[in-house]
Amino acid sequence: MKLYGATMLRNEADIVEPFVRHNLTALDGLIVVDHGSQDGTSEILAALVAEGLPIEVEHDASVEYLQSEIMTRTARRLFAERGADFVFALDADEFLKVPSRRLLEDTLERVPSAMHAAMQWQTYVADYRPGTPSNVLALATRRLAKERHGLFKVIVARCLAESPDAVIAEGNHVVLPSAGHSLAKQPLKHARVSPSVVALAHLPVRSARQLVNKILIGWLAHCAARRSNPDLAFHWRELYHEISNGHELTPARLAMIAANYGLPMNAWLAAESLALIDDPLPVGEVRYSHLARQETLPLVLKFAERLALSSH
Repeated sequence: MKLYGATMLRNEADIVEPFVRHNLTALDGLIVVDHGSQDGTSEILAALVAEGLPIEVEHDASVEYLQSEIMTRTARRLFAERGADFVFALDADEFLKVPSRRLLEDTLERVPSAMHAAMQWQTYVADYRPGTPSNVLALATRRLAKERHGLFKVIVARCLAESPDAVIAEGNHVVLPSAGHSLAKQPLKHARVSPSVVALAHLPVRSARQLVNKILIGWLAHCAARRSNPDLAFHWRELYHEISNGHELTPARLAMIAANYGLPMNAWLAAESLALIDDPLPVGEVRYSHLARQETLPLVLKFAERLALSSH
């Protein structure tokens, strides 16, 4: 069985190398769509390619955040060109937890041919004291004991290739029959895979600087895409307003954001009231952290210039 991963990312220099190295321990290869990174992500990816790792990097210069379109296109490529049986639709802050590749293959083999699969999305909450380790996976030691967002992440089956209108939905949570459908109007059945077989560790918050970069640029890119659904990227919108209003991202606030990620702010609970369990991810080597450039002002200014020029 051939298992591949697909991701699109922008300005993920602090985590892209651990992302690639870790997920390739479970997958046969990755296609990474570099969506206009300016922080050293592109250079790190080039170094990983030069090592001979089974990754392909595609550069997409579009300013708008077009995740559904890009991820669907990339998954279709993997089915057509690589003969993939399943494609794991991943974000750069997500890490596959696969105790046994053989067990994973046996489980996916039993997924009905017209269905996609879904894996549990597990939220990790780090210790946000000053100082970020060279390998951010050292932060991923504890996760929520219970997930409240109710979200899963999709494992795309080959039947996507036989459904020309189907799309991977924004957020990589499900496959929809077409771009015109919403999850609320026409939910699809996905085969849920036990977390003992595969789960997806999610480390959405690594540092204040990383979060600010992600939210400021991510929300502006989402606005540029002019989506009609106001609920898409609601968490980016809420945090954008908080940051732009000058609120300080203290370690306590970072923990609060991480512990409630994926939920609207009116449903948040105090981080200290949510139980965490020890479930550390393996921390492997990193070679290219020196290539990262993550200062916020240069990144935002470069993106703002691209955004302004694209409007002509």
